[in-house]
Amino acid sequence: MTDLSIVVPTFNEAANIGLVIEGLAATLGDRSWEVIVVDDNSSDGTGDIVRQLAEDRPNVRCLQRIQDRGSASAVHWGVQAAHGETVVVMGGDLRHDPALIPSRLEALELGSASAAAARPTPANLANRLINLYLGRNLVDPLTGFFATSRAFFLRSIPRMQGDAFRVFFDLAHLNRKASLRELPSNVRAPIGGRPVRQTHVLWALLCDVISKLSVGLLPPRLVSFVGVGVIGSSVHFSMLYACLAAGAVFWVSQALATVAAMIFNFTINNILTYPTTRLRSGNYYKGLLLYSVIASFGIVANVSTAQLTYVHFKGHTFIAACTGIFIDVIWRFVVSNRLIWGRSSVFRKAAA
Repeated sequence: MTDLSIVVPTFNEAANIGLVIEGLAATLGDRSWEVIVVDDNSSDGTGDIVRQLAEDRPNVRCLQRIQDRGSASAVHWGVQAAHGETVVVMGGDLRHDPALIPSRLEALELGSASAAAARPTPANLANRLINLYLGRNLVDPLTGFFATSRAFFLRSIPRMQGDAFRVFFDLAHLNRKASLRELPSNVRAPIGGRPVRQTHVLWALLCDVISKLSVGLLPPRLVSFVGVGVIGSSVHFSMLYACLAAGAVFWVSQALATVAAMIFNFTINNILTYPTTRLRSGNYYKGLLLYSVIASFGIVANVSTAQLTYVHFKGHTFIAACTGIFIDVIWRFVVSNRLIWGRSSVFRKAAA
């Protein structure tokens, strides 16, 4: 009988995952525990390392996901596969100290909290905004290191978002009346990882909050995609008027503005909307070319739909234009999400 399950989502953590598991073994000792590493098909052999460790450690398990990506859905997978009554979620990059797990378990065993987590960093802007939204005063509502009961988490999963910004934030949002206790912690700098910029955090947070306000009708990625498009429209008009001011004829100005906005939208979506499946090097340019083809079909759909709507509503220009834009945006999102950055990405298949 397993009492405790530790869920560790990973992507390219070959240099760290062995040390994480060794730290867990040293901390938990004779306690009945298991570690479930949910690996997003790492290219550095993270999954192979975990499976090698599992040969000598029967309490080590690896769930390797071939198509899915993202730490939130990885945690969902791990919790659903867990055997323990209590679940701890932590990172695989050595930023979370396994020695702090017992204090979180003690808080849960005393019945003082439905979840226990924290880190003693000064409250940054993102944390302050989340606390304002949740109506709480948490030190770190964006933590990736927390403990909770498996039953509590499973009850929440049907309402949780697989592409949520942070799992603990999602739990706190869905269980606002639940008792949450924060404990001292010492989060270390990730080993070999890339620093997350505050602008990325704030953007992902904003999209997640808008998605939650829509009661999940608008997925965070769609919110991000549309938001980037709105910002891209300012790039379009800036380029358009700059070209006109320089003496270019309208059709040339419009063409240059369209290309500039398209490159901007693709680049920013590649960075902010799809950070876990970001295209790099040669794939970036191939993806941009494919995106331009997708966008060209979207323009045709935009104009055609707008014309039909214009005729149907007898000359209501604004309604017709908005309908065309809506169809264009949805087309670009659905097709790009599938073929460029999503599960059926032609670039992922080529790499395989």
